[in-house]
Amino acid sequence: MRIKVIAGVVGLLATLLVFSLAGANWPEQSCGQGSSDIWVMNLDETEDANVVAAYIDQNGDAETTVGGAIDPLGNTSFPASSSGLGDGWLGSMVLYSDQELASAVDLFWQSVPRGDGWSGGLYSGCSEGSNEIFFPVVSRTYYHRSLLTIQCVDTVDCPVWLTYRGEDGSDVAGNPFYEVIEADSQETHDVWDPTLNPNVPTGVTVPWYGSLHVTSTQEIAGVSVTHWWLGYAASYNALVPGTDTELHFTSVNRRNWASWHGQSDWSQITIQNLNPFTITIYQTYYDRDGGPSVLQIEDDIPAYSSHLYNTRYGDAVDPSVFEALGDTFLGSVLVTSTHPIAGTGRVIRYPSYGLAGAYQGVPSSASSNTLRYPVAYRVINGNAWVGYSSLFVQNLDTDDAITVHIQYLNSDGSVGVEFDDEIPANSTHPYNTRYGGETPAGPATFEPLGNSWRGPIIVTTTSPEGILGMVNNHTLGSGYIYLGLDNIH
Repeated sequence: MRIKVIAGVVGLLATLLVFSLAGANWPEQSCGQGSSDIWVMNLDETEDANVVAAYIDQNGDAETTVGGAIDPLGNTSFPASSSGLGDGWLGSMVLYSDQELASAVDLFWQSVPRGDGWSGGLYSGCSEGSNEIFFPVVSRTYYHRSLLTIQCVDTVDCPVWLTYRGEDGSDVAGNPFYEVIEADSQETHDVWDPTLNPNVPTGVTVPWYGSLHVTSTQEIAGVSVTHWWLGYAASYNALVPGTDTELHFTSVNRRNWASWHGQSDWSQITIQNLNPFTITIYQTYYDRDGGPSVLQIEDDIPAYSSHLYNTRYGDAVDPSVFEALGDTFLGSVLVTSTHPIAGTGRVIRYPSYGLAGAYQGVPSSASSNTLRYPVAYRVINGNAWVGYSSLFVQNLDTDDAITVHIQYLNSDGSVGVEFDDEIPANSTHPYNTRYGGETPAGPATFEPLGNSWRGPIIVTTTSPEGILGMVNNHTLGSGYIYLGLDNIH
């Protein structure tokens, strides 16, 4: 049986925003020229995966195909530079294989007219779609611009209805917007550029923060990219509504150096109300080392609205609320409600240009005894670090410590480094291919991987509560690019 895996929405060698670089002010200025590299992991332990990757244009036609065999538990990449596609191409990819796959998409922008000229993002491929998706974070401000991509992951064309709402749940004029997306293809919506696609909220008062609710009679998927005026970018997968009433955010920061002028970083948690009535949500913050909660927040969110909670700026609550976390906080947050919710997290570091990322809140029902990640990095050029990765693993057992087994695999599926670690109750442990973290020998643990390692990771446990995790990929090109946060289970 051949398995179809949607690798997501990708702009290959594409000038995603085609404004002039010269003499323009944000938000009219360019966000740079974008490209996408797709990483694919073979999840089978014994058989090669024979993979065909089809690049689909916005008419739903296969522009070109590439492919090859992937070793058991190994990985490979389909980079933009090897696609054979010309400049200005925008589309999607569909992967076909005779084995189960996992995939992740690296997004890069160069010629960004701020900072070091680079930014990036990362999101997961998906194997199936839904008739309903949410984008909890949509921004049309003088500091942010959101690009929202919807892909038809069905075998027939997808009629799509888009409903934008403000933070207070108010409807945007023109709702619902309607369009038809060809099978396997995608449509991208830039909230600052209706010429790309007119189905965006152009009539709202700036600054505008809101969300997007998308429905279809066929299966769809989506990805959001937000660009900051300082040159940052962050991407996340659109959320599929369910019945989950609690979400975990594995990496939450509040580190205030030199009154926010040093290399500070902070987090933004966004919670989406999936219901046609107001709900109450409860947030509980935990230090990375475990122990009792250090902060609790209660808030009401209107119907179908999303509220933002920023550990530096506050947003839905006063900024002083987060002072209880202190100025060196690294931890996690559990968000609960009596009704279904969804959400995303962001991490932003300043003043490192291009340093931001986003990820999905993960429900407790998604916990697993096995986590797999298609790509992580340990790449050094001379004395310069070109790429490195942080793995975070969260113990969901609130009473007992657990043991996890972690394998860093080579691209051929062989084991490069493996070790066990004990994670205390209600705690999250980091493992960093550059700095070490909770590893047996610190940074030296990863030296057997060599200096050009780009491989997958597998984490296992026997804990009955399961584990959650994410990978934080950093790459160094012409500057510092933060490629985001990724949850793959």
